[in-house]
Amino acid sequence: MALNLFRRLMPPEKSFTSQFCEQANCIVEAAQELRDMVDQQEVATDKHVASIRVIESRADSVARQIFLGANRTFQAPIDREDILTLAHDLDDVVDLIEDTAKGIQRYAISAFEEEMRSMVDAVVESAELLKTVMPHLDSITRDHRTIFSVCERIGHIEQSADESFDAGLSRIRQELGSGALSPIGYIDRKELYELIERVVDKCDDVANVIQTVTAKHV
Repeated sequence: MALNLFRRLMPPEKSFTSQFCEQANCIVEAAQELRDMVDQQEVATDKHVASIRVIESRADSVARQIFLGANRTFQAPIDREDILTLAHDLDDVVDLIEDTAKGIQRYAISAFEEEMRSMVDAVVESAELLKTVMPHLDSITRDHRTIFSVCERIGHIEQSADESFDAGLSRIRQELGSGALSPIGYIDRKELYELIERVVDKCDDVANVIQTVTAKHV
């Protein structure tokens, strides 16, 4: 009887999955805007940067809700520390996409190598997979194989993006050596490659967090 009374007095279990899904949606939207910046050169860069800034603001709001909620919740399907880490990393992805878009704007880059386009595609693919995997957190034990499979796919995308990164840096170094690219142009493009790489790496970080959380419930 005492145990039943204690359970009734405890606050209900709270899931943060719907908010993680909102964060993943923001990542997909921001990633698609970034790809549009690369693909649709006729559209003003400023417009895309402004759109991503709005998405980033929305993502920040969702992250704050999670941080506040996690600090007030005694019961949740996953550990409080894992909730905070996942929310923080998801928010970082949008921040890094915004940094990349601002880099394109800052350096007035309008022509993009094949390797850079491939890396941006990797950002979009990773974002879409994160959106796919998030709803499974509400059935983490039952769906653990699906979760692991999706996260592994994100890892493969990150590896492929690394190859594009290396090839892209080799290309612009050769262009610098031949005089086809100025030293300043080389520095600008190298930084942009590094910014995009950080986005893909952060998506992989999110996948690793999800795998770690899932492993605790198998």
